[in-house]
Amino acid sequence: MNLDDRKWKIVQRHLGYSDDDIAQSFNSVYSRPGKLIQSGLFATLLIWAAIFWLLFSFIAPKVEASEPEQLTVALTGKYPPFSFYDQDGELTGFDVDVSRGVAQELGLDIKIIATEWDGILAGLLSGKFDAIIGSMAITAEREKQVDFSRPYYVSGAQLFVNAENDTEIGSINDLAGRRVGAVLGETFEHYLTEKHPKIETVTYKSTVDIYQDMLNGRLDGFVTDRLVGGYQIQSAKMPFRPAGPLLYREQMGIPMAPGHPILLARINQALEALESSGFMADLHRKWFGPVAADNAAVRSGEMSNRTIALMLLEGFGVTIGIACLSLLCGFLLAVPAGVVLHGKPSPLLLIVRTTVDFVRGTPVLIQLFFVYFGAPQIGLTISPVTSAIITLSINGAAYMAEVVRSGLMAVPPGQKLAARALGLSHFKVFRFVVWPQAFRIAIPALVNSSVALLKDTALVSVISVAEVVRQAQSIISVTYNPMKFYFIVALMFFVFTYPLMKFAGRWEKALKKRGYADD
Repeated sequence: MNLDDRKWKIVQRHLGYSDDDIAQSFNSVYSRPGKLIQSGLFATLLIWAAIFWLLFSFIAPKVEASEPEQLTVALTGKYPPFSFYDQDGELTGFDVDVSRGVAQELGLDIKIIATEWDGILAGLLSGKFDAIIGSMAITAEREKQVDFSRPYYVSGAQLFVNAENDTEIGSINDLAGRRVGAVLGETFEHYLTEKHPKIETVTYKSTVDIYQDMLNGRLDGFVTDRLVGGYQIQSAKMPFRPAGPLLYREQMGIPMAPGHPILLARINQALEALESSGFMADLHRKWFGPVAADNAAVRSGEMSNRTIALMLLEGFGVTIGIACLSLLCGFLLAVPAGVVLHGKPSPLLLIVRTTVDFVRGTPVLIQLFFVYFGAPQIGLTISPVTSAIITLSINGAAYMAEVVRSGLMAVPPGQKLAARALGLSHFKVFRFVVWPQAFRIAIPALVNSSVALLKDTALVSVISVAEVVRQAQSIISVTYNPMKFYFIVALMFFVFTYPLMKFAGRWEKALKKRGYADD
């Protein structure tokens, strides 16, 4: 193919290649037939098809079974002695035993899902599980949203303070103007804010976090269930004591989403049968009798190193899997989105820009709730892992799209002019001239986005994904040693991300040697 001298000079001046190099590259490009491929439309369609297949392969229409064969129950798994992990890494506790007893009375298989307390009601209302057997108090406010079973045990709220304060704090009335802790979303938090507004109420994710701040001197007391507080304090050998009488009594029931009267009636019958048979009385003696706390403390305190290691490694495997799939899907989305953002004004640019700005301007946690809890509202059932991958993919794509756009902007315009002077199509200019240079420029920022996405996986525990942070919290709930296990998790993240950052540096140097840089 003949080219005039003017085009050769333009190409040589802007690309810095010899005549033979340009001719060889030009011929190799045009040896690939197909106008559809040249335009880039076919490649774009393939990319989007792969994305939708990866993201929605586990999505299926929700089908209601008339006669369920399995009872799906939710609890936290971080609430000794009601639900926690034993020395073998298995869920155990009072609520776990109640769940199994109810399922046995109903003649159903039992599936227990451990999830975060602050998202447990949203999961129930969105159909993620059939019931919550997690020591939830029956309140008028909650009864507006869910249907409660008959109470299956009665307890009360108790104030606990540091044991050294023998005379200074005698009751809740002595804490005006002081800081008192409570678990977020529990009735104790609402009681403190409504009945004792002069107290500064501080909320935490779990009682283990409360204990840590009590030991650090940041709290003057905390309110929790009388049975739970006494058990956990004795198990963890914490220097706390109850102060004053019970603040109030409360009945614990099993909440269900509205619209299931038959199953609710059957659960009530099962609870009545368990009480009549003495099953519930046996459970109370087992978990709250004179020696129950000591025996349970021994069981939980002896969680073996092997069990701890397996739980952490399993959780970290889930973390890495979600991060890698999200990174792949996010990058496939980011490339075409970045190209559109770098292009000329158009309706498509407006849509992409609005979407990217909205995703970057909203918290990942809210996006996670929107995908996981919102899908059932349109008749779709999405697993927690799939929801996490979809959310993190879209979130990562929004940030990486800006990185891709910046890389494309950094390529000198003369490079594109020279390639167009050769007669290359827009797609081939992008594929063989612009993208290799833009990608090299974008590598450091893309690695930073990858590391940030990996750390964002810690948020997916709120939708019942057993990633490494969730597993660590489960271990902490029975070992009462948060600093040790949070430090181990931090090291696990660092060991994975540090080689990734080093690899990115070497990759950048290798690309320079292969001729993708001007310097």
